[in-house]
Amino acid sequence: MRRSLRSSLFCGLAALAGLASICPPLAAQHDSAMMSHDSAMMQESGMKKDHDEMMGHEAMEPNMMFMSAAGHKAAGDYEITEANGKQQIKLTSDFAVDKAPDLYLVLAGVDHPDAQSVYVAKLNNATGAQSYDVPKGTDLSKFSKLLVWSKKSNTLIASADLAHSGHMMQMHK
Repeated sequence: MRRSLRSSLFCGLAALAGLASICPPLAAQHDSAMMSHDSAMMQESGMKKDHDEMMGHEAMEPNMMFMSAAGHKAAGDYEITEANGKQQIKLTSDFAVDKAPDLYLVLAGVDHPDAQSVYVAKLNNATGAQSYDVPKGTDLSKFSKLLVWSKKSNTLIASADLAHSGHMMQMHK
């Protein structure tokens, strides 16, 4: 409380002196400290597990959001799972991208396919829950992006950061 009052007083004086631009970082530091404190409290009390379960998150399973590319719209998340010895990329029920010709799901290192990229599959639909097997022998640790790419128009529609977890690395042939 005393620190917050001191920060507010400092920001007020800084604003009077024309130095208001230094105040937002102080506020951000205070917010970060509070978030860190809240997270630690949740962890200690066991609330984090309850919170994650209520939010549909599992500690080891990534659930990443697609971001739209310039001029396009995208929504939804994906997760990588393993079933029957196969890695799968599962798009969530809220997945949606602009319709475009020849849409593919691509594992890549940058925001466009290159020689090292892996075309996972042609999308069945531009919306809705879908699952695709990752090609056998694919080492996911070599990729940082999951792209929705229009092969015909050579255009990025959406991308998501690829989350890595120990059990998701290389599937053996």
